[in-house]
Amino acid sequence: MSFSYLGLLMIFISGCSWLVFARFQQFNDEFRNSTKTITRMQLRPLERRTEVGSAYIIFEREQSVESDIVSTYCVITRSSASFAADRQAFIKIDNDSYELTLQNLVSEQKMQTETSTSSFTESDSTGVSSGSTSDSDTRIWIVDKFIFRPTDEMVNKIVRSDNLILRFYFGPIPATYRIYGEDLKLLKKTLADEGTLYSRDTDASIDR
Repeated sequence: MSFSYLGLLMIFISGCSWLVFARFQQFNDEFRNSTKTITRMQLRPLERRTEVGSAYIIFEREQSVESDIVSTYCVITRSSASFAADRQAFIKIDNDSYELTLQNLVSEQKMQTETSTSSFTESDSTGVSSGSTSDSDTRIWIVDKFIFRPTDEMVNKIVRSDNLILRFYFGPIPATYRIYGEDLKLLKKTLADEGTLYSRDTDASIDR
């Protein structure tokens, strides 16, 4: 079974449209004695009409007295006809490219069945009869979840960058996601040293 990009996107949105999340948040974790700042974003691939669809990404910066760690959590939706994600990926910050290694890679198969029912009425010499018929359409797709951790050098360059691109591979199919505009602005806010000064959620939200 093959899916167009639009079909994949509609499946992903229809399954999660009731969930609305703040795009920027900060949490004070008294159990870990740390402060966690996160940015969420939903990105479409630059490639069109391929087996790979949208990416839901959370950038996290967790700060404590002992450490300052940046992690990136990705969820990418793809067709059941596609290949598994390659563990090698890339990030391009302005004109500089860096290799990434995907960690904790997990693939989940999803299924959605839609049933439509139609009614009918028939009449003949014996009288009138009525009834209904049902048709079912089952869609199957795959969700990949993984983590990558940018280095301190990458983080410092992202904060000063104007262009940011992520590139992943699914067999022969590349998937490229550009981070720009408000998404890049909030990401810089999360990664910058002054990010811990923000204590309230932004009004912006992301509707999955």
